Amino acid sequence: MNQDSKAQDINKSINKKLVFSAAEVCRLLKISQETLRTWENEFPVFFAGQTASGQPIYRQKDVLIISRIKELLEQSTLTNAGIKRKIEEEFGLKTDRIPPEKILSAISQIKEELVEILRTLEKKQKKG
Repeated sequence: MNQDSKAQDINKSINKKLVFSAAEVCRLLKISQETLRTWENEFPVFFAGQTASGQPIYRQKDVLIISRIKELLEQSTLTNAGIKRKIEEEFGLKTDRIPPEKILSAISQIKEELVEILRTLEKKQKKG
């Protein structure tokens, strides 16, 4: 079985379901859970959702992206940054993530402003 027919078989399996557990993704693509977690950090182009019990789940599109990442890594012709750009291009994605420290800083600033507004309102309420 050549590489193209393997990819077609995988894509057929992916298209049969809407949501996959991490174990299903790993079994289908023949990768370890550790590899899946590493790729999720390395390539922020797919995102695991969560079930009510906190188990990661992946959409069809996510699994197709993971499958494509695996193909590109096996070809070994691109760097990880090149793979990320190629995935973004092929799937029409934009992944400019805001660094967590900037988000935390903005949230902290908003919180301080809200506390100040609350103090002002409480002072006005006491006077009135």
